[in-house]
Amino acid sequence: MPSVVSQARPANGRWRFAVITAVWLCGPGVALAGNFVEPAFFASSHGVLDLLVIAKPSSVSSISYTPPRTTTVINPTGWVYEICPRSKAGPNNECPSGAPTVSDYGGVRLALQKGDTLKIRLVNRLPLLKSIKVNHSKDPGGGNLPLNLTNLHTHGLIVSPRAPTLFDPTFGDYVFVEIYNSANGTPEPQATHQHGSIVKDYADYRIDIPRNHPSGAYWFHPHLHGLTLNQVSSGMAGIISVGSVGDYAFGDRSQQPFPDANVRHLILKDLQVLAADPVQQFANGTSPVVNGEVLNQQDPTFCNQYPLTPSELRQGSCPGRSAEEGTFFSGGFYSGGVWYFTINGQQYPTIQVTESDGEIWRLTNTSGSATYDLQLIDNATLMPMMMQLVSVDGVSIDIPPSTSPDTVVRLGGARFDVVACPPNPAVGLSTTPVCVDQFAMMPSSRAEVWVTYRDAAGTIVTPSPPGASATFKTTGITTGPAGDSWPEIDLATVEFAQTGPRVQTAYALDVRGDALASNQANGIFSAAVSTANARVLPAGCKALAPGHHRRIFFGLVDPINNPAVFGQGYEEVDSSGAVVPGTELPVTAFDPSVTTVCLPLGRGQSPVREVWEMVNLATENHNFHMHQTKFSYVQPTAPPGSLLAAPLDPAVGPGIMEDNVPLPIAVANIPDVANIQNGYCTIAQWRGGQCTSVPLIVNIPFSQVGEFVYHCHILAHEDGGMMAKIQVVASPL
Repeated sequence: MPSVVSQARPANGRWRFAVITAVWLCGPGVALAGNFVEPAFFASSHGVLDLLVIAKPSSVSSISYTPPRTTTVINPTGWVYEICPRSKAGPNNECPSGAPTVSDYGGVRLALQKGDTLKIRLVNRLPLLKSIKVNHSKDPGGGNLPLNLTNLHTHGLIVSPRAPTLFDPTFGDYVFVEIYNSANGTPEPQATHQHGSIVKDYADYRIDIPRNHPSGAYWFHPHLHGLTLNQVSSGMAGIISVGSVGDYAFGDRSQQPFPDANVRHLILKDLQVLAADPVQQFANGTSPVVNGEVLNQQDPTFCNQYPLTPSELRQGSCPGRSAEEGTFFSGGFYSGGVWYFTINGQQYPTIQVTESDGEIWRLTNTSGSATYDLQLIDNATLMPMMMQLVSVDGVSIDIPPSTSPDTVVRLGGARFDVVACPPNPAVGLSTTPVCVDQFAMMPSSRAEVWVTYRDAAGTIVTPSPPGASATFKTTGITTGPAGDSWPEIDLATVEFAQTGPRVQTAYALDVRGDALASNQANGIFSAAVSTANARVLPAGCKALAPGHHRRIFFGLVDPINNPAVFGQGYEEVDSSGAVVPGTELPVTAFDPSVTTVCLPLGRGQSPVREVWEMVNLATENHNFHMHQTKFSYVQPTAPPGSLLAAPLDPAVGPGIMEDNVPLPIAVANIPDVANIQNGYCTIAQWRGGQCTSVPLIVNIPFSQVGEFVYHCHILAHEDGGMMAKIQVVASPL
């Protein structure tokens, strides 16, 4: 199942898949180099979290850049969310100085509980951009993009994509809106690219968290088509937690909930900083750049994938390339620049693990396009250390006993190297622990892992040996022949100073996950949708016929002549595998005025499940993401009642659910398909066998009514058109 290619290493008996198909403000702010610092957080009170959020430029104090041939130290200017409680805000949408306000490049955490209401007034104070430095400003309808419009998406939350009405002017998790900064000028109507309504200076959001929402890790970021990469790459991202880790993770010895005090939140971000250049190349031409300027239209080839010499230490950064040929976005060189990779805004922090029962790490890849291939390398043995997988994309896993490792790999989208857990010392567990020693995180991915010191055999050792340490790193990863080569970077040093005895854990965490609970009778994917009322279906909107499924193609609109315009195709497939006549749509770039898929809820406003088949026409990975829900893997040959069966058995569940997954790459069977067509084939060539791409099949439960999107979450591809609109409506019955 070829897909994401990871760095080769010895198998050592592992299941080896190297190719992977009232408000309270808490916590300190970001520190410079030194010990790891948790992101500051805002917690709900009495069921409400009400915030003023200002998108604005800000100096990144945690990054110090020294341009070549100077001794000047520059803190580059990123774009951040300045956040304060709305009750503390001034009359002109201003946050006060001091403790109530956080303005942090590294990102903050919004701590919510099930049933909470999140209220946000989002204010746009972003700077005006130069058109030549905005990739899509010259695209049809892209004339407003240099005004730096923005909006907000709560990624992974299973919440309503509600549009405003006369009775309620607030937005839900609704991406079809553009908020402009009036200081930058007034947008002009765009016939072909208008991404929804235009709002001056600010918009109010109200996002209601269902009481049966899974506990876990989510995040928030802008979702303005054509500018999402620019804004996320400049730092506009934060994380969201719902509930407590103790809602699903329990000690196998104590059977008590794992404490939140033993949880770390790691926000992975990256920032490309340029040295002065009078003729820096951009997609729309050349333009001068100054020392310390941020390249927000990021280039994957900014630095070499691996160090050129042993002396090149990559502790949270890599140097810009020089005298290299061709780059994906700009075609420029980056001599003297630096690409920074940070955790909570810190460059190469030290993480001290002292709790005898270890820690759960909640990881979020908030990069615009970068993929991480993560390992925890024991500094004594130089071998990867074993960790236990707890949650994927905000949903805790629930693996029945005796599930095979091969099945677990498939359920996880082949993103995890599953290794044999050490022998169970007769401690009863209600679910099967999943041990991993390497995992790939494409943009937007989240994962939770239990980290504690282990020896070379994977056995937990407490107290940890004196001086025990490890390096947390991304090992370098290539996303296919036509894909990108993401660099190897040491992200943090980890010091183990654990003393015994262990109070909660003997062998593993007992994970009783929402992957099962959310699909049972009262779960969010099974219970009737209380906000939906029966109504007549819109014209052309209908449920899939029994046995039918949808097929989505990921490709280029014109693979021979234009490698920059991405798109998606569509068709409906009947129970015999034939395409339903009249449903075929070619690979087309995103048009917000076109709804590609419309479907109703089930009878009695129950969630409806559909099977979707994803076909990647590229010899590079795309990262499929669906808003407002999760999905799980399907294997057509799986027997009923298994984790991989298409008709999901609520008593068994799907094992693992996710909201983004890498698509297996296409393999060209005729050389010209790869060499001439920019690494992409067409739908006709796929049907004719000139290229082979094994479809990825998922089961998707829809429970939220409204308009939203599905797309590739490599934001360069999303901004380039690889996105489509979907609408879920109430059932008439």
